[in-house]
Amino acid sequence: MTDISRDDVLAMLADELEAAQGQLERLGMALLAEPGLARTYIREFQSLDHVSQRCGSIAAILRSNDIHAATYAATLESIAGRLHRDPARSPRQVAENDTNGEIEWYN
Repeated sequence: MTDISRDDVLAMLADELEAAQGQLERLGMALLAEPGLARTYIREFQSLDHVSQRCGSIAAILRSNDIHAATYAATLESIAGRLHRDPARSPRQVAENDTNGEIEWYN
């Protein structure tokens, strides 16, 4: 087995998130090309965009030289807020709130 440094693992995970972000963006653009879909599923497209942004934000944190500081500078406030909650209350399950598309964490 090859030893991989923590920094290399974080960089590889960031690469994966950026690849997923690219796929989500391409999917969204392809689906938005269909006018009927765009009108009917606008909230779902917004959610797709939000997931893409989350991937990019997390990738940026993973690439940072100071991960802790980067969590405070996260481009999505929702990520920064969840990362800085009481660590004793770590999230165990993620559920999407149907009313506004925001992600809520439950213990």
